Amino acid sequence: MKIARLEVSLFRRELRMVVFFAFVFLVSTASAFGQGNSISGHVFGADRRPVADVQVELLDDLSRTLQRITVNSSGRYSFYRLPSGRFKIRVLPFGTDYEQQEQDVEIVNFTRGSGSGDDRILGASNEQRDFYLRLRPGAPIGVTGSIFVQDVPPAAKKLYDLGVEELKAKRSAEAYTALKSSLEIFPKYFAALELLGTEYLKAGHYEASQVLLTLATEVNPRSFRSWHGVAYSLFSQKKYPEAIAAIGKAMEINGAAPEGMLLNGVLLRRTMKYDEAEKQLAKAKELYGDSLPEIRRELGLVYADKKRYKDATKELRSYLKARPDAKDADAIKTLLVELEGRTG
Repeated sequence: MKIARLEVSLFRRELRMVVFFAFVFLVSTASAFGQGNSISGHVFGADRRPVADVQVELLDDLSRTLQRITVNSSGRYSFYRLPSGRFKIRVLPFGTDYEQQEQDVEIVNFTRGSGSGDDRILGASNEQRDFYLRLRPGAPIGVTGSIFVQDVPPAAKKLYDLGVEELKAKRSAEAYTALKSSLEIFPKYFAALELLGTEYLKAGHYEASQVLLTLATEVNPRSFRSWHGVAYSLFSQKKYPEAIAAIGKAMEINGAAPEGMLLNGVLLRRTMKYDEAEKQLAKAKELYGDSLPEIRRELGLVYADKKRYKDATKELRSYLKARPDAKDADAIKTLLVELEGRTG
């Protein structure tokens, strides 16, 4: 009996040691991987309504981009597994009439001495930052991006909502079917035309995208997103004059949208209007260069076309620094090698 009680006692002692070391491991692991810290919030626009599909960036205290995500349909964003320190959250409302906005956030974790000289970080910080976007100066009241009001038949609206849910679940084929069925009921359903056209554009179905988004602009001529999509689909088909006309319509609606300025600059370069392209892209860089590095890539290519090799090298290196994993990274690196040693 004494031996049995001794074995039980030893087992309990070993179990306590296992639990203790497991706790120490979890604490140290949490410390190494950011303590489970997070920053989250919502993005609101006019009338405190959530703004969907805008991008939100997480930056460090040197204003370097760490992550970029797109808010969900409720306007919510979240960044997880963050270390302690100072950060910035920047909202990039591209394609809308809202101004860019950012907030500073500091994450502080409490520490406790372990008795061995090493401090242990305990607990996690969950910071909440909401954004209430302001309209840019001169923006028409009540017109924010592609907001458009229609009386829609309930059956068409139900199918549209189903399509949205299918897209969220990443079931594209089912989403396409629902949206097309919605349009069969109500052919001038602007939201369905724009959404399906935009999804086709993302999937590389440029001709179908052009048709749908052109119809969307006929229903709502004030949609920047639809005109920009038409321009991009035409650009992708190498129909440059038509694309220039379409992006011009988009820029009339929102001339300060960075993606519009970028595509306009690309089209001007492709049509060898280098001075105009440089002017457009330099302005875009001044306004948005840090938040949309692709502007630096296109400006670098314009400089290369104009034989301003030092300027081209500078811009292309800045692009690669911001987008080291870009699909065209190898091509840009090859171009940089060609530019080395040249002067201009």
